[in-house]
Amino acid sequence: MTAAPPVVKAARRWLVLAVVLLCFLPAAMDVTILTITVPTLARELHASPPELLWTVDVYSLLMVGLVLVSGPLGDRIGHKRLLLAGLAVFSAASVLCAMAPGPLALIGGRAVLAVGASMIIPATLALIRQTFGDGREHAVAIGAWSAIAAGASALGPVAGGFLLHHFWWGSIFLVNLPIVAVAMPAVALLLRNEVESERQPWEATSPLLSIAGFLGCAYAIIAFTHDGAGPLEWALPAVLGLTALVLFVRRQQRAAHPMLDLSLFRLPGLRAGVVASVLPVLVMVGFELQLVQYLQFVEGMSAKDAALALLPMPVAATVAGPVGGMVLSRLGRPRVDVPAGLLLAMGGYVLVASGTVVPLGLALIGFGHGLVQMVASNLIMATAPSSQAGAAAGIESVSYEAGAGLGIAVFGTATAVAYRSFLPPGTSTSPLDAGSSPQTAQAFAEAFHTTTWLAAALTLATLFLATPKPATADGRAEAGEQVPGSRP
Repeated sequence: MTAAPPVVKAARRWLVLAVVLLCFLPAAMDVTILTITVPTLARELHASPPELLWTVDVYSLLMVGLVLVSGPLGDRIGHKRLLLAGLAVFSAASVLCAMAPGPLALIGGRAVLAVGASMIIPATLALIRQTFGDGREHAVAIGAWSAIAAGASALGPVAGGFLLHHFWWGSIFLVNLPIVAVAMPAVALLLRNEVESERQPWEATSPLLSIAGFLGCAYAIIAFTHDGAGPLEWALPAVLGLTALVLFVRRQQRAAHPMLDLSLFRLPGLRAGVVASVLPVLVMVGFELQLVQYLQFVEGMSAKDAALALLPMPVAATVAGPVGGMVLSRLGRPRVDVPAGLLLAMGGYVLVASGTVVPLGLALIGFGHGLVQMVASNLIMATAPSSQAGAAAGIESVSYEAGAGLGIAVFGTATAVAYRSFLPPGTSTSPLDAGSSPQTAQAFAEAFHTTTWLAAALTLATLFLATPKPATADGRAEAGEQVPGSRP
């Protein structure tokens, strides 16, 4: 059995984990915390539907490229320093967002927020790897990280709803400040800063291509359903975005020191982990954005009541991570956990789409996604060599944020298209007016249930794409079948 790295003494490892998870919490929650404020922002900031989607989505989409810089940066300067810098930027950006006078300023503030979060997320993953090494403790620690990832994403709208009930919309950003105020001194006192001996050269082209690619594709998806948008408005960004992504991949394949080490994708376990991270996150985040609008537009719930209705999802997702981590640490069988989690989530979507036993459906969705996220994170981080912990953390972060960003764009667009198809002639085509009349409310309800069936179908498709393949006896770790207590 390989001993844990000497980052901290054994008695302090779990305290370090608690601090790392505290740092990760606000960055993970901010992926979805704005979703429940969509009606409020439309009313108070006079934001249009595209502006609202960009306000929610720019955070995740920018991080897709930014983590390509921050992940390897942690290997160069130390992940403790990267984490402290990220917390400082994140807290300053939270103030900018809270004080934004209009939608464009809020979008800009969210972009700066993404800069801070892009440092925090890969740093937390890499610090867990450095602290716990591999084996059972690592699986449990990654399970706790995954619980925060899945639970915080589901908890975001819940926390946002309660804050909106008592305060103004800017409070959903200022709530980050007390968390950062506690986390930064704890990081400074408890963690050691370790720098990799081999420092790779940097270049700015790769992250710029990645950001341009994902922003271009997302812009095309959002513009496709915008009233008055001509073919050129969405086709040109789509072509530019896809071209940028192709150039990015080719650049990584040819570079001596790539920003995103695509050679790691030769490991079957890591490939399965990426798929299990991207697609389920895409589905859950996209579904949740539509759900909070359905509860407020169609069911007529206040932000607080909608938050209460959502509670089964974050509670179940938070429980799933540690439970799955303990099971995986004992059995080491992601080929069982992944399909089990996906089937549970799919069953939840079917219940919600059919309008029956909705709280149970939300609980199944939360638990299923929490379980899958735990396995995906463990596969990515445990399969990669320890010397490439920062690179693996970057891949995990890219996978998560790409899924979240594309999920908001894809499901927002799918709901808008379905909403218009169900509208009576002569009524408003904006989903923001869904609660203005019985006809528009009914159209949005039909659109929501249609996209929920889409979520169930995509989850089923993921079942065939993300389950790790059986491994040979001498290559178990490479395929994701990690032997408990041993290095992959």
